[in-house]
Amino acid sequence: MDPVILSIQLLLGALGILGVATGAPELAVEHVGRVLLGLLLTFIVAAIRPRTVVKLSPYIYVSLLLLLVAVLIFGISPEGSQSNRWLDIGLFTLQPSELMKVAVIAYLATFFHNHLVDTPAWRPTVVIGIACGLIVLQPDLGTSVFIFLLALGIMFIGPVKPQKVLAVGGLALVLGGMIGSLLLSDFTYFADRIDSFFDLHSDQAQAQDISYQAVQAQRTIMRAGLVGIGPGRPTVVPEAETDMIAISITQALGLLGIGTVIILYVLFGIRGIKVASSLTGPGSLLAAGATLYICGQAGVNLAVASGLLPITGIPLPFVSYGLNSLISVSIAAGFIHSAYRQVRRAEAA
Repeated sequence: MDPVILSIQLLLGALGILGVATGAPELAVEHVGRVLLGLLLTFIVAAIRPRTVVKLSPYIYVSLLLLLVAVLIFGISPEGSQSNRWLDIGLFTLQPSELMKVAVIAYLATFFHNHLVDTPAWRPTVVIGIACGLIVLQPDLGTSVFIFLLALGIMFIGPVKPQKVLAVGGLALVLGGMIGSLLLSDFTYFADRIDSFFDLHSDQAQAQDISYQAVQAQRTIMRAGLVGIGPGRPTVVPEAETDMIAISITQALGLLGIGTVIILYVLFGIRGIKVASSLTGPGSLLAAGATLYICGQAGVNLAVASGLLPITGIPLPFVSYGLNSLISVSIAAGFIHSAYRQVRRAEAA
């Protein structure tokens, strides 16, 4: 196990427990168990060699595609939600779109490992596009866009020529704009999120309605100051234990606390890139893709919490309350640890 990555994962998990205890105290004990489960899962994935992941990835990817189809037929949603993103499997509710993030990393690592010369960009784009299209239909535009951008990022890292990636990205932007405009008219919460973002940065005329969450998050940041007001006090920000857990941490520990979170993700990114650059083959792409996933999602979540982006519903890796997200990022961290073990084996040979 890479000691730096593991230490950061532990620290982020501890900050997540603090954030959940602030945002939803009744869930704190349960979240401790989930953090420990995530660590166990990371240890299990770390013991799997990258080449084994390559062999398993097509089956995992197809299985998750079938689950995404099942969500459209049998999916459930929380009361008051317009989206069906979960499958009730008894012990917990499964969200296939979260697991698809690590499946995309594994699939692309496999594809580029098998196509090192004159790599066709359209083939993985079509495959990833099908998954993104199924997620959009839930509807979950934020996760769909993130997965597609993650795939484009891995293509840049891999052997695909940059001009091909830019061409694919431009085409996706046009198609995404067309689909997005249809969704904005059919599902009001997409339009509400855009309206709340603009209202936050204008006169805040709808601060008690659609922009309530964003406005309260901004006010909490201002009240917290440098060192915060300490844990144990309730927060008024909705979803303070999940998507807005950064606000809970800021309230408890102030700008120093959330600054620590940002530094941890920066260190995670630096270390993940170093591990990936120490290898060639699928292990390198798995580690690079996992690093891009975790740090990219953290950047989006923190930008939303600070009001720099519209609300997306994307959780903070290793920190937010949410079993599916924690499982997904724990598997991704396992990819980096697995690559690190391969580096150590090569050094010892």
